[in-house]
Order: sequence, then C-alpha cells, then structure tokens
Amino acid sequence: MAAQDPQQAARDRLTELSAAYTAADEQLAAAREALNAEIVSVLKGKVLGPSEVTRLVPYERQHVGRIATAGGVPPLRKATVVSKKAAEAGE
Repeated sequence: MAAQDPQQAARDRLTELSAAYTAADEQLAAAREALNAEIVSVLKGKVLGPSEVTRLVPYERQHVGRIATAGGVPPLRKATVVSKKAAEAGE
C-alpha cells in the first residue's frame, strides 16, 4: 500500500477540521439564539430580574440589557431624566 501524498493528507485534514468547525459554529449560533430567546421570555414574564439573569448567563449586564431591548422587554421603570432639549420641546 502506497503512502498518501503529504499534500493530499494536509488537504484532507484541513477539510475535515473545517467541516467540524462549521458544525460547531452552527451549534453555537443555535444555542445563542435559544439562550437569547429564553432571556427575553424570562424578563418579559418578570420571572427573574436582570441582575439574576446576568448571574446565570455568560453575558455582562449591558449585553443582557441589549438583548432585552431588542426582544421588546419594557424597562423596569419609567425614565426619570429628561434632556433639556426634550423639555424645551414639550415632550
């Protein structure tokens, strides 16, 4: 049995590893989407607050906030600070 060409062996190994990488990347994307959807669900249902969610997930609080905002989670309380420009406009 002849030894495999080193160049072909390298191509085969890179192709194999690239396929494994792509599969893992797709799994990561699916897991991220599922986690983000659950974060939105939990926050919308007021089951847990943002601080508790942040302790349980691999994201920082600001990122949890961005996920919540993108998912349509309303703020916990109404904004109390009004910009001078908005105040002058009567908003």
